[in-house]
Amino acid sequence: MTIKRFFHTWLRNWKALLRERRFRLSLYGGIILLLLAAIINNAASVYTSTVEVLSVGDIVLDNIPTLDLRIIYTFGIYIVMFIIPAYPIFLKPELVPFTAKTVAAFILIRAAFISMTHLGAPEGFFALTPVAEDPKIFDIFFLNDLFFSGHTGLPFLGALLFWENRILRYFLLVMTGIQGATVLFMHVHYSIDVFSAPFFTYAIYKVSDKVFNDLNMSFKKIVHKIERKMHIKERFERLKSFKRFQRQ
Repeated sequence: MTIKRFFHTWLRNWKALLRERRFRLSLYGGIILLLLAAIINNAASVYTSTVEVLSVGDIVLDNIPTLDLRIIYTFGIYIVMFIIPAYPIFLKPELVPFTAKTVAAFILIRAAFISMTHLGAPEGFFALTPVAEDPKIFDIFFLNDLFFSGHTGLPFLGALLFWENRILRYFLLVMTGIQGATVLFMHVHYSIDVFSAPFFTYAIYKVSDKVFNDLNMSFKKIVHKIERKMHIKERFERLKSFKRFQRQ
């Protein structure tokens, strides 16, 4: 597929979806919910950083070294945070409202948990302060927003959202394992934060899927109908071209 054809298809699908009132309402609702979730999550994270906390023991962390994995810790999750919105926006626009609302639900539920569970960072955690001179790449990370691990849960949520894309699914599942191992070896999360994250994430996804399934199916049908029409049109044009060629 050429770049011109890709953008033509992308624009055509977005125009068709935006003509549907239900899609527009779902899209705007998802965006508003996502923005609200980001604000609440930031407030919850700031709150946890002001609460007096204590570190507790962890059988896994007590038996593994503390490693400097800042590159994977930061840019690994940034890659995931880029993929999750970029894939539906550019390749599956019908999934944008569902993705926005599900990610928002993930953020809100995690914000509630970190507000209720006041634990300090594990003993011997790898501090990010030595790279404070770097341009704000660590501004979104806090030390006491532990349960459950966003580094582990977010890529797993992406895998569930885009399960039909096998390449993306496996990549995000691998990233789930890598990010989980990273936060453990950096001692910035307890093992329960990491191992519980996929279970909480799966529950959030299943509830969201059940609530919004009818809308998702209707949006997919719109895109499928457009693609089928375009396929028929292309076949018809090829047939006309072939007949003209025969006459010559």
